[in-house]
Amino acid sequence: MTELNRRLVDFIQENLVQEGDDIVVDETTPLLTSGLLDSLRTARLLNFLRKDVGVPIPAAKLDSENFQDVATIAAMVRELETV
Repeated sequence: MTELNRRLVDFIQENLVQEGDDIVVDETTPLLTSGLLDSLRTARLLNFLRKDVGVPIPAAKLDSENFQDVATIAAMVRELETV
């Protein structure tokens, strides 16, 4: 697991999984279909990416295809870092 992927998994597990939910997040956990990402949690994730990772996500990338799981989010972040 890359450093970025680990940071994303840790952030999601610690900040987006609600207390009492029996979900263990990994790189392939489906974030949308599992209900882990709703509008408020997506905003928290975007804030984490901007402030802690240092990569702001442009509106054009706010598509469900880019937020399916940690692997797709990390791929999008890496793509944006090279732009």
